[in-house]
Amino acid sequence: MKKIGFVVNPIAGMGGRVGLKGTDGMAKEAIRRGGIPISAERAKLAMKGIETYAKILTCSSKMGETCLKKNFEVVYNALENTSARDTKNACREFLKREIDLLVFCGGDGTARDVYSVAGRKVPIIGIPSGVKMHSSVFAVTPTAANKIIIKFLQDDSSIIETEIMDVDEEVFRSGLMKIKLYGYAITPYEKILIQKGKEIFISADESAQKKEISSFLAPILSKGTCILGGGSTTEKIADALEIEKTLLGVDVVKDGKLIVKDACEDEILNHLNGDKKRIIVSPIGRQGFVFGRGNQQISPEVIGKVGVDNIIIVSTPHKLAQTPYLFVDTGNARLDKILSGWKSVITGFATAERKMVLSK
Repeated sequence: MKKIGFVVNPIAGMGGRVGLKGTDGMAKEAIRRGGIPISAERAKLAMKGIETYAKILTCSSKMGETCLKKNFEVVYNALENTSARDTKNACREFLKREIDLLVFCGGDGTARDVYSVAGRKVPIIGIPSGVKMHSSVFAVTPTAANKIIIKFLQDDSSIIETEIMDVDEEVFRSGLMKIKLYGYAITPYEKILIQKGKEIFISADESAQKKEISSFLAPILSKGTCILGGGSTTEKIADALEIEKTLLGVDVVKDGKLIVKDACEDEILNHLNGDKKRIIVSPIGRQGFVFGRGNQQISPEVIGKVGVDNIIIVSTPHKLAQTPYLFVDTGNARLDKILSGWKSVITGFATAERKMVLSK
């Protein structure tokens, strides 16, 4: 029977809904703002039934043990207040025991920690639970991770190189994107189930197309309440209204005026009054995520209050052409299914393309 090393970052993703754009070094602040741990539940989804196919080596308590039911062995005892050091030490213990696959639950920071020890010695796969996940080592959802792990254990998957990337969170919180490539891991692969790395598209045509989109949608923001997701395309829409929005955050606009900048989930919910409510979002380049990567403030509760029919997706034609599928990973399986299917994406002035939105 094959052996899996399994480690969970207990604080991964806590900063998302409270608007922190990451939890690295900010766990106490996330808790102060009311952040709730999410990684355990996502890890449980990904590891459901895996004990049938492999013996699982893991860590004590919330770093793995509490997410499993049977056929596992605790090989590393974590500290109460866990850190990157625990993740790295656990991975060293896994490698000593000659595991066949290393599974981790977290975000890009956890991916870096795992890769710094495992390198290319063993295949690794990430269960997505961070705020931003630009590395291509992650499955698109926890359920997708479950399918990939099982296929690997049945010797029914191929292995590919995947990018380990991370954003400087201090710079990220100030509204700038600084991504660094840390190396290439090896990862079990299943088409559509493994996410692609983030890509940024910059050209004169892109800028002109964003202006077209903004001139078409700006009047919509002049009436009612609009939740404006992050990204350079939505930033152009705000520019058309002479609003200074956060490039990477979520902002609330009412009757054409900015009322909450860089909002958290609670702030968004507190301003969703009145009849006209909309969400405008742009998918992450190449990855295709509409919800669930970097905009967790737009939670299932927020979407439920606005209504799925009041979601507007925008993208430049080139970015959309380079993004085969769109994805949703809100953390609510029922909502993800509702959001799935063929959707219209605004690509210019009164122009749109149809794109498939998937939840796996």
